[in-house]
Amino acid sequence: MKKQTVFFDLGNVLLFFSHEKMWTQLADLTKISPNLLRQKFAQKGVFQAYETGQLDTEHIYRTLQALSNRSFSLLEAMRAASDIFTPNTELWPLVETLKTQGTRLVLLSNTNECHFNYAYSHYPILKLFDDYILSYQVKACKPQPEIFRKALNMAHGKSFYTDDIEKFVQAAKTSGLDGETFTDVPTLKEHLKARNFL
Repeated sequence: MKKQTVFFDLGNVLLFFSHEKMWTQLADLTKISPNLLRQKFAQKGVFQAYETGQLDTEHIYRTLQALSNRSFSLLEAMRAASDIFTPNTELWPLVETLKTQGTRLVLLSNTNECHFNYAYSHYPILKLFDDYILSYQVKACKPQPEIFRKALNMAHGKSFYTDDIEKFVQAAKTSGLDGETFTDVPTLKEHLKARNFL
């Protein structure tokens, strides 16, 4: 088995996502306009706190119910918030190739409990990963150095990280984790080949 680790971001790398779809679906459920919902959650800093594990899913549900005069279940609320992903299937064969050749795969993502649980249960590519560094679990978000230190401690052998957000890749490099911004699959393959990961 090769002593190497590749860290993948989740959103807009393995899976595409739409915050607009999330707000629209939550608006349909709560009967509150998407703009008002977005404004209320931004004022309270709710999603930032949720992504760093300071708030739990039950709190998000109660917040939505308090804003709405409609009755809906926790399951309905979480589905409306999380059914927002589209698989980047072009990338998946590369992930499978790395796994087959013995590369350690780690997911490194700013995410929340609701989104990750939904993605994990609906997209089998995530089950190929050996470990997960999730902002809501480690209570730190990219580009904070703490989350990249966690990644370096988890790496086996040489490592590489890809993310669609350039400032996160630069922060990773500053912390000592090599990486490149994800733009498309052919370019990512070239980055990996140049480093002898493929």
